[in-house]
Amino acid sequence: MAVTRERIDAAIDMLISMVVMDLAHEQGRSATELMPEFLSSRTARQLYDEEQKLWCEGPAYIEEMYKKEMQGG
Repeated sequence: MAVTRERIDAAIDMLISMVVMDLAHEQGRSATELMPEFLSSRTARQLYDEEQKLWCEGPAYIEEMYKKEMQGG
């Protein structure tokens, strides 16, 4: 079974959903409210950058990366 771009994008979409749901819960916000903010972040752009392979990391790693970005890091 080949790993197609379509499958990678589906994995990224699932990762983003998991990350946003966790962050929203942690922040006391709705996932619907947080999703556009996450999608416009550097972290989200890096997730979709095939060369970086950030999509191979787990949701906890991506959450921490996003939190650092939001703190100016």
